Amino acid sequence: MPLLLPSRRYMGALVVGIVGLLLLSNLIPDPSGRFIWRGGQKAPDAPWYHQAHGALQRLGFYLQDNFGFRASLPLLRGEIRDWAGAPETGPVYEGRNGQLFWAGQEAPAQSAGALFRTEAVERFAALMTALKRELAPQGAELVVALPPNAQSVDVGELPEWQDRLPQRRTEYSYILDELKTRGIVAVDLRDVLKASPDPRKYLVNDSHWNNRSTVLAFNATMRAAGHPDWQVSEAELVGPMQPYPLGDLARSLRRAPPHPDENQALHLKAVGTRSDQAFETNHESRLFNGFSIRYAETGPRVLIIGDSYTVRSWPYLFAFTPVAEAGWMHFSQTTFGACDFDFAQARKFKPDLLIVARAERMFPCLENAWPFNLPAPD
Repeated sequence: MPLLLPSRRYMGALVVGIVGLLLLSNLIPDPSGRFIWRGGQKAPDAPWYHQAHGALQRLGFYLQDNFGFRASLPLLRGEIRDWAGAPETGPVYEGRNGQLFWAGQEAPAQSAGALFRTEAVERFAALMTALKRELAPQGAELVVALPPNAQSVDVGELPEWQDRLPQRRTEYSYILDELKTRGIVAVDLRDVLKASPDPRKYLVNDSHWNNRSTVLAFNATMRAAGHPDWQVSEAELVGPMQPYPLGDLARSLRRAPPHPDENQALHLKAVGTRSDQAFETNHESRLFNGFSIRYAETGPRVLIIGDSYTVRSWPYLFAFTPVAEAGWMHFSQTTFGACDFDFAQARKFKPDLLIVARAERMFPCLENAWPFNLPAPD
């Protein structure tokens, strides 16, 4: 009797081949890799040992991204999922024409109406009611303009599996209805962005809207706030498409995205005096610390309580308006956090207009959070 049956010999050869292939994959670059250096950035004046640590981090990321089939295997998995018609379970997924979408915070189900949190919507509406009540004595106006998920706008770019999600009434629609019932001004930015002439209203490799959508949403918010004269000129501000830094969704991939990153040029004015000491509360990321920009000595004051959708654009668009000072602060003290901003800082700014522009997928007040120094509902 032979030591090994023929079937076992074949199995042994298969196992050896797989192990050998895995070992070889750590020596041969992945053909689907991006081959870019990322991470490990240190301040220019950091000590040499911090710089050395950053260099080692970049080397580690480079090896992780470009060896071991770490870029090719997700592609293979995606092909199998497409063939089987199965939904993507990762944080980033690809639409039918190559646009990337973010799946975090249950955005796909939320935009389809498959996720409907009545209590979260009502708590958000109660928060807006409390803001309006506290702002009324100083004569300030409130307008709510929630940047929608890309899945709520670029519906023609969604993957085929998402077409099978039952389309129901969404949280976004319920929020608008609740705010209207409570007498709070709000604008439906979904319809505004869908009317854009661009084939895609959001960036192809990023979770955020493109620059034209930024301007369209800003103008719609100004109209809703009763200041149509504060609208900016889309023709003057929005330029042609141009290369754009790697999007946040593409950065999470270990492979090159299907399409290059590009965005319209946005021609902002280099005017105004920026102050980073306008608000005392700091965010966990310095990029989202509050700030203000003074454009004139006298005139209206506007405060935006938002997130990454507005921080680099809306405060600067007020340079084209009669607004004297525009402030911006984050809706939360953490990037993916809740409604825990400090209302005392907003009150101290004394806005004539307060704009709440929290992203659709991040509106819920997690764990029943509530803004500091804002009286809670009864």
